[in-house]
Amino acid sequence: MWTLQQFEEIFDRYQSSGLRIKEFCRNESIVESRFYYWQKRLQEHNYRTARESGFVPIVFTGSNSLPANKAVHQKPIPVHVDPIPGNFLEIVYPNGVKVRVPIGTDPTQLRSLILLTQ
Repeated sequence: MWTLQQFEEIFDRYQSSGLRIKEFCRNESIVESRFYYWQKRLQEHNYRTARESGFVPIVFTGSNSLPANKAVHQKPIPVHVDPIPGNFLEIVYPNGVKVRVPIGTDPTQLRSLILLTQ
């Protein structure tokens, strides 16, 4: 039986392999159902950890929602921007990912970027 930490290492190997779960499990001599069991446990653990951390997801409501069939047009985003301290907003996700958004960013563009990650 694995620990959650052991499966995290296995799951990281799976993600970086580029293989389908079935192929990965065959290569690693892992029973596929066991992989799915631990994958579910890992997702539940990450969900609980996110909730305990006080992470509050951004939820858009109201009449300004985008219709599903409409394309989102975005302004070009510079490849690299050196933000001046205090001139950007920063969102830090529980997994350590940081999103820095310059103050004054078009809210519609920001919203579309967030929706693309769902």
